[in-house]
Amino acid sequence: MRKILFYIIALMSFIFSLDNSNSYLMQDEPYITGDDGVIRMYVNVIGHVKNPGLYLVYDNIDLMTMLSVSGGYLPGANLSNVQVYSKDGSSNKINLAQTLDSKLPISDLVSFKPHDTIHIKQRNLHKIFIASNLPSMILSFITLAITLEDKDGN
Repeated sequence: MRKILFYIIALMSFIFSLDNSNSYLMQDEPYITGDDGVIRMYVNVIGHVKNPGLYLVYDNIDLMTMLSVSGGYLPGANLSNVQVYSKDGSSNKINLAQTLDSKLPISDLVSFKPHDTIHIKQRNLHKIFIASNLPSMILSFITLAITLEDKDGN
């Protein structure tokens, strides 16, 4: 009985190991062609976006679509300093805020290559006031000063 169970498990593991048609994750290949014939590539999005991560996207994707795939940029994102880092070590600075205000097509900003990384930075002022507890500390000190002043006045 044990031998039969062992052979069944060995056979099942062999069968399931052959089905790797959808194992796209973390391949080093620059482009991947799916069963549907669409050419795809990996692009990484990091920084001040809703869902940072590695995404398998179609070739010739534009920046706004790539940001939409990652959930969009968060309030306080520094859109005037978007960095795109390539696998070869080169980088490209994009002023997305200026482009959104102009009539230039966003698709002309940058063309992504496989394994590029988009970095959306957070504005420094936003880091200070929103991401820290500085505003609540200032309000606490003001409340304490008002309370002490009222106590001394009475």
